[in-house]
Amino acid sequence: MPEAIAQIVIALAVPVVVLWLEPYAKPVRTLSPVVVCYLVGMAFGNQGLVVFSNDLALGICNVTVALAIPLLLFSVDLSAWLKLARNTVVSFSLTIVAVAVSGAFAHLLFADLLAETPSMAGMLAGVYTGGTPNMAAVGTALEVRPEIFILLNAADMVASFAYLMFLLVLAVRIPPRFLPPTPRNDTNEVVAEESTTGPKRSIAVPKIGHIVPGVVLAVAIVAVSMALSRLVGRAVRDTVVVLVITTLSVLAAIHARVRSWTTTHDAGQFLLLVFCVAMGFTTDFSKLFSSSPMILLFTTTVLFGAVAIHFLAAILLRIDRDTVIVTSAAAIFGPHMVGPVCLAIRNQEVLFSGIASGLVGYAVGNYLGIGLAWMLG
Repeated sequence: MPEAIAQIVIALAVPVVVLWLEPYAKPVRTLSPVVVCYLVGMAFGNQGLVVFSNDLALGICNVTVALAIPLLLFSVDLSAWLKLARNTVVSFSLTIVAVAVSGAFAHLLFADLLAETPSMAGMLAGVYTGGTPNMAAVGTALEVRPEIFILLNAADMVASFAYLMFLLVLAVRIPPRFLPPTPRNDTNEVVAEESTTGPKRSIAVPKIGHIVPGVVLAVAIVAVSMALSRLVGRAVRDTVVVLVITTLSVLAAIHARVRSWTTTHDAGQFLLLVFCVAMGFTTDFSKLFSSSPMILLFTTTVLFGAVAIHFLAAILLRIDRDTVIVTSAAAIFGPHMVGPVCLAIRNQEVLFSGIASGLVGYAVGNYLGIGLAWMLG
């Protein structure tokens, strides 16, 4: 019992400490709080002095993912996103198709070399449409082994870093003959410069007036989802829970008052960091890199295949450069990376459409990931 209490306390305390250090510690900002929480969780899980329970760690993962999904989706405004410029909707839709096609291609290419390629393709489709919560949710729904999640996440970090460097350094140099330039206001660059002042925490302190009703509604949605899952067979129960949570959360977000709870998104991100610590607890260093080179190649194929398809389609449709870049960033990295990418391309006008696309990706990612895995499997 003392070990279990310590394990829960550590899972909750590590994200608090990491977020407190973020403005002051450059390594935390460079690696990101997500990566740091994983690493700290791995260190605790492999320290050898106190044995942490894998079952408890997986229980923490399941609870945090279930609650994080609605808290993240409450800020999605589907109607507003659909009213945005045609290029944004078309470009982000292309990313969804590109990820699905690339995932299916990678499955066919690696089916004889790796086990569980349908599930891995589904998880990567989820993360490259939405974000890490989608990878976790799809993995939970498909009952993927924790080792696969850890290996995929590690491979994703490597591949995504390479692509992020392309977006931040090279994408802005794409010649106009391939992607036409995006019209801008004269004040655009000033806004970009003003928004870079000083390091900030990636997660703000949630407002009590927002977080209490948000958490209550999230718990209610999870409870209803679990109750409805009892109506189906055990084999598909986890899948039904994830899909019902996603659907009810998006429906709740239609209400303007729910969308006004702006800091529920930060609470969801905090739970995601708790998930990262708990998932790190389950990591066995002796098994971590046993098949990572092949999984890295699989992940790289899915990511850069999707990017290539997206950019080629955008070139054919003559979608403007900044919209292509920001919707790609929103899909691959989620809404949290849209801001830095907008700063890199010096265009804050596409910030809202990028964030909105990323939030929609959270909603789409679970359906796409689970659907693709079922189709391939």
